[in-house]
Amino acid sequence: MIHALFPSIVIDDVCQDFSAVQPELIDWIYLYRGKNPDSVHISNRGGWQSPSYFHNEESFQPFLKYILGNFQNMTACYKTKMKLLNMWININRKGDYNTEHDHPQSDVSAVLWIKTPKDCGALIFPSPKSFTQDKILDVLDREIITQTKSDHIFAFLPEEGKMVIFPSDMRHSVEMNNSDEDRISIAFNMEFCD
Repeated sequence: MIHALFPSIVIDDVCQDFSAVQPELIDWIYLYRGKNPDSVHISNRGGWQSPSYFHNEESFQPFLKYILGNFQNMTACYKTKMKLLNMWININRKGDYNTEHDHPQSDVSAVLWIKTPKDCGALIFPSPKSFTQDKILDVLDREIITQTKSDHIFAFLPEEGKMVIFPSDMRHSVEMNNSDEDRISIAFNMEFCD
């Protein structure tokens, strides 16, 4: 018998009725960027990133309620309350990407894809064991690697309305946007309260 020990729990699902929210949310995001053109620079290379307090805007509250409601439904497996720490918008144009990073001082992080044209870049999680177990991963049967998700990297392809939730200490990056259109996402960090 083969056991996959100590996995990291990652949740992904499509938000309910996202197509009904998407057009107004995209309009709101571009309007906000127009009023706040200066980008924050953390892991993003190119593109625009909002300040992490944008979600306090009164006009954003219906969207915030929608996002956090979906997050709460998806994270029912966590038997604790969570508090929003910060949230930011990413608009990545052609050629823009995010370098490998993690989200310190939080417990759980999430990304919600808002607009995802074809070839706009995947969310990449490198294996934290790639160095220490490199030879094992190279010689292990491919079927076992697939079943246990034990490869050198794991990629989530962007999909409009999909939210990916993961432990904040998981290193990750976002591939270059090779599309001629903007890739838009909202990312946020949560903290356990209990």
